[in-house]
Amino acid sequence: MPATQTEIEFRSRRGGASQNDRLRSIFLACPGVWLAMPTLAREIGAYAVHSRVSDLRIRYGMRIETSCSVDPYTGQRHSAYRYLPFAAPLQTAGAM
Repeated sequence: MPATQTEIEFRSRRGGASQNDRLRSIFLACPGVWLAMPTLAREIGAYAVHSRVSDLRIRYGMRIETSCSVDPYTGQRHSAYRYLPFAAPLQTAGAM
């Protein structure tokens, strides 16, 4: 699928990398680390982090977890994501 004009303009401002490319690089560099949504948005240059995470899950089969919490005092939501390159081993009952 050819790049849209918007994507071409974005890549020209960001050194040729798409938002997906930049986000994928961040996750690959920080496996298992929770990364706050505002930090990721700043790094990829857009607040479409959830959509880009969805793209990475579909296109690259990346296992990315989402955490969402609400500040009890302000009601503000906080989202974070982490990439898990390997599935955690299953723990069976009695296996200790």
